[in-house]
Amino acid sequence: MKIEEKVNQYIKQFKNATEHLDPADGRLKKLDIDFVRKLSRIIETHPRIKNGQSKRIAEQALIIASVFDMSAEEKVDILYAGLLIQLGKISLPDRLLTTPFYSMSMVDKYRYLGHAVDGEVLLRGLTQFKGAITLIRHQHEHYNGQGFPDSLVEHNIPFGSRILSVVSDYLAYLEGAMTGKVMFADAALSQLIIQKESHYDPEIVDVFVHVLRGATVEELKEIRVKAKLLAVATEQWRKGLVLNKRNKPLSTSTIVEIALTQLKLGMKVDSIYFGSEPYIRNCIVDQSIIDNVAALTKNNGKNPVIKIFLSMK
Repeated sequence: MKIEEKVNQYIKQFKNATEHLDPADGRLKKLDIDFVRKLSRIIETHPRIKNGQSKRIAEQALIIASVFDMSAEEKVDILYAGLLIQLGKISLPDRLLTTPFYSMSMVDKYRYLGHAVDGEVLLRGLTQFKGAITLIRHQHEHYNGQGFPDSLVEHNIPFGSRILSVVSDYLAYLEGAMTGKVMFADAALSQLIIQKESHYDPEIVDVFVHVLRGATVEELKEIRVKAKLLAVATEQWRKGLVLNKRNKPLSTSTIVEIALTQLKLGMKVDSIYFGSEPYIRNCIVDQSIIDNVAALTKNNGKNPVIKIFLSMK
């Protein structure tokens, strides 16, 4: 029996066996995970689909998910979607599973990307997997809106799909499925970093970098807090802050360096640095600045260099 026939038969059997069960029935959850695991194993009996790949995708996606404020249900959706992410590939011709993605014609690329929708169709009707099915459909969306199949943009792309995209593409680069050449980990990771904000959610890529470096979940959460503060700080640095209500720059006669404990509301700041990283410049100190500098000091484990205007004209 062909793999496509096995898959369709198994899905049909599962539908028949569970259609009369109450969703609140505790037995259904066990049946669900057993179904997903077995279906994942059937998919990977395909000679062109790597054994263990889906499990690896699911595991790494869950590590990333654990850093964010996601519900248990959302994490289950990511687990199921990761394990079944290659479902639609069983109907693809072998040449599309053996040709590097970047070497395909445009027609073949769209046919290949269509496996995400094919997977969705195969699972249609299994309402308990609605969340996972949505994640599978949108696994090839791009952060800039130029992805497949619905050209969703940034946070309109389901969060789980954004995570799965980062992890699955990283593995594809590693194994040569993207370029035709097997890559070292750093080279594969550089592909994700280069395409942050175009293909991938930059925050997820940043977290994944630390996952690959072996950071614990607690360390990842601290890193994320620091990254968010630095993102706000960087934006403030780029724009410069309004120095007064008339948006006029400050002029000064003297600039002095002070300690964090001396930083007070209303002070006129020349600049604040953490090592070589700028936090802010040319601003009037408000409570949010004091709070952010204190938080960054705690997360960095080092004191900032704070320079203020001592007197003004």
